[in-house]
Parts: sequence; C-alpha cells; structure tokens
Amino acid sequence: MRLSVEFASGRSGTTELAWGQRDIWEAIDGVGPDSAHYFNVPRLLSVPRAGGPRPPQVVGSALAAVMGRHDALRSLVRIGAAGPYQEVAAAGTVSIELVEAAHGDADDAATDLVDRLAGRSFGDGEQPLRAGLVVSDGAATHVALVLNHVVADWRAADVVVRDLRMLLLRGTIPRPPSLQLLDLVRDEEAASARSERMIAQWETLLRTVPSAMFPTAVAAGATPRYARAVLSSPRLNHAAQVLAGRTGVSTATVLLVAVTMLLRELTGHEVCAITPIVHNRFSDRTRDLVTSLNQLGLFTLGPCGTLAETLVSAYPAVLASYRRARFDSLALKAMIDRMSADRGVPMFPSCCFNDLRLGEDPGGAGPEDGESELEWLPSTDKRSCDFCVALMRWKGTLGVELIADTTRLPKGEIAALLHRLESFVVGAARSSS
Repeated sequence: MRLSVEFASGRSGTTELAWGQRDIWEAIDGVGPDSAHYFNVPRLLSVPRAGGPRPPQVVGSALAAVMGRHDALRSLVRIGAAGPYQEVAAAGTVSIELVEAAHGDADDAATDLVDRLAGRSFGDGEQPLRAGLVVSDGAATHVALVLNHVVADWRAADVVVRDLRMLLLRGTIPRPPSLQLLDLVRDEEAASARSERMIAQWETLLRTVPSAMFPTAVAAGATPRYARAVLSSPRLNHAAQVLAGRTGVSTATVLLVAVTMLLRELTGHEVCAITPIVHNRFSDRTRDLVTSLNQLGLFTLGPCGTLAETLVSAYPAVLASYRRARFDSLALKAMIDRMSADRGVPMFPSCCFNDLRLGEDPGGAGPEDGESELEWLPSTDKRSCDFCVALMRWKGTLGVELIADTTRLPKGEIAALLHRLESFVVGAARSSS
C-alpha cells in the first residue's frame, strides 16, 4: 500500500554537481550498481507522541513540506554526455510506502522497512529520497527515510530528520535554510582561487609520501574481496576521551593520529598519509545545508614520539588537513593524474578515516570496564578505497569499523589491527596519567 503526496517550491534549476557531490558520485560510480547501495544514507524517526496520534496523510504532508524546503531533496541526479548533472524540480510527487504493524511490532517493522528501502542503489534520475511509514491502528508510528548520498551526507540527513520532527511537533519552521544547494554551486564557481591553493597543498604533500600506503597485493584475498569488521569497545571509548581531555583535542583527532601511527608501524613507511573525510560544516551558512559537503582532507605523519606527544605536535597538521578539504574535485583529479603519469604509478594513499558520529559522546568518558566485541559485517566485491576506518556509535559505545582490501590486508590482520588500536590507545591513556 502506498500514499502519494505532492511537494512544491519556488526554486528550481539545472546545474552541475557541487564539489562534495562530485566526490561521492565518483566513489559510487566506481563500485558499480551492485555495491552502490552501501553508500545510501538511512534514517529512522519515531513519530512524536506529543499532540496525539497522527494519520499517515499528516506525516506525509510534513515530509512534502521538508522536500519543498530543501533544494537537494528535489534534485534528480542524471548522467549526460559530459558526465553527471542535476535537475532541481520545482514540484513533484513523493510516493510513500505504508506498512501495517501491530503496536508491539512497530519497532521491528520500522527496522525492516528502512533496511529494505536502503537495500538497492539509486538509479539515474531517480528521486533522491525514499520514504516509508509504519502504521498501527490508523496512526503513523515511524518514518523510514533513505537518501541518495549524492544529495545528502550523514549530517544533512540529520537536518532532514530534525526538520521533519519540528514540523510534526510545531507545524512550522520559523527560519528558512541559510544556504541552498543551487546557491552553493554558484558560490563554488566563484571560488577557483581557493581551490587552486588547496590543490597546491595536496600536491606538495603527495610528493613527500609513497605512491600508496598498500601498493601491491600480498595475498589471494577473500571472497568477497573487501572485508568489514567493527570493534565495539568501552575501554577504547574511555581511553580516547581521557587522552582528548588531557591534550585538548577531539576524540576523532586521537583516533586519527593513532590509526596513522599504526599505519607507519604496519607498512614500514617513514611518512604515511591518510585522508580524513571532512564534513565542511564550520560556518553558520553551511551547518544546516542539505547536500553532500564531505570532501577528503590530506594528513601526513612522519617520525613521532608517544601517542600523547604526537597528539600535541601533530594537531596543527590535523587542523590543516581539515582546511584543505574544499576544492574542485575535477581539478584535483587532473593534478593527481598528472603526478601519476610523471611517476608511472597511481598516486593516491587510498586510506581514509571517517567519523560518522555527531560530535563527542554526551556521556563523557564513560565506564572503562566492559567487554570488547569484534563483529564481521557483510563483505563486498568493490570499494572506492583500499583501507577505510570509520567511527560510529555501536551497541551503546564507540565502534571502530575497518573495511580493507584483503589482497593487501588479510582478514586476520584486519582483526589484529583493530585490537592493536584498542591496546595502543588504552596503553597511552594509562601511561600519560
């Protein structure tokens, strides 16, 4: 069963992709349609109980209002002769799937619904938002949303959920978005000088590091080729919080620097490089912008001391890596292609670091005790990166996911590296007390 609702806006236009959109489009295009659904951005909202039960039509109308509010949610990404572009529609219809569930089964039905909606890739020109409602006794209990990553990153998805919740609770959102996707594209077109400065910094740093952190295959690899494991660890969470407090940095910085130090230990390279995925939401104009603003920074690390010492000495370089994550993606690619041709090998670290949490843990350092657990997640045949570390909240604590090419890092070494990260950070926190 489905519910169709109409959305409308006074804004529309056809334009190229913004810089961050182009980056994620390249990553999705690189893995192909069979694996691209791993990039989808799912969200689940429990319909607020304040104000009484809400029929599906009421929730659908609120969702339509959110789509009218944000350019990106009306953006159809298409593939043309010259590459990808987008059409922001002024109006249209969103089809919402309805799932009936007994009240006691609504939570499980919602989880199943969002997983199913997220389980397939977005096609050329497909509406960038899939939606479903769980309905119990005539009232909507949950909203399942899945967004195309090209139009919304993880933080943008939370803006969408926040706006939908506010409309359901208050019926209005007092202020318009401070910036829209179409405005962003125009701003970037005028920012070529900034982009050129950032790309020049990338080129200077890339000349100091090996062509890749894992340049050659070392094993036959598993099937599927890219293995995924996540370590949930209260001890690591506690230790990262302690080190962050002592050194005046974020827990993301603690773990970024720790992972890069372990890369040096693992690979034997004197200087290692890793590309943190930067949210680029540092101003009031971009904080609530719905689009994919994420781009890669570039952080390099040479010989260093203890983890606590390195957190202090490397912090300026970490901040600089975040600042250099705004650039014209096509121009950066042209520079890397030129360097690769000069050296005769592909020039890119192919190691990334992604903090998927929304800020620090509000509970502070949390308990130090608690069992660590390593879980293997579904593998895939294609990924856009050989080695990717992601931070997330997992089972009530910090989760560190590692996705790696098993021809370069076998599954046993993936597990060993996650446990080594835990012991390394925990040991550093204890020794620096």
